[in-house]
Amino acid sequence: MEDLKERRRLSYEGLIYSIQRIDLLTISISGAGTYVCLETIKYLRDNEMATSCLVKISGILFVLAICFNFVSQIYGRKSNEQDYLMCDTEIKAGNKINKKEKIEIKVHDDNAEKYSNYTNNFTIVSVVLMFIGLITLMSFFLFTF
Repeated sequence: MEDLKERRRLSYEGLIYSIQRIDLLTISISGAGTYVCLETIKYLRDNEMATSCLVKISGILFVLAICFNFVSQIYGRKSNEQDYLMCDTEIKAGNKINKKEKIEIKVHDDNAEKYSNYTNNFTIVSVVLMFIGLITLMSFFLFTF
């Protein structure tokens, strides 16, 4: 049983690590993509070439990916806060939980679940926007140069 508990703990730590890595990758790639778009627009204007809508759309998608990831982080913090408050209420109540405490625990638990779902959804949207931005930007470079 102890081995199973240890495995569960390690799995949870691995899950948290993976989520953090996805966030960092999304922000890094989107930031780099935004930079490439801005430099490409600058290059095209300096050489009096037409600025493609694909580059502008890519830049917008990368910036939106960063914004959605930021909102995801806010909801992640709220989810953790609600989970903390739920645990704190349970600890303070001890073995005898009265009706008021049960209601408070349920409210915090429901809020934590709701914010966790928001976090997951915003993270997914952020990653999808990043990939669409990458595909759009690469399409521009493939068809232009």
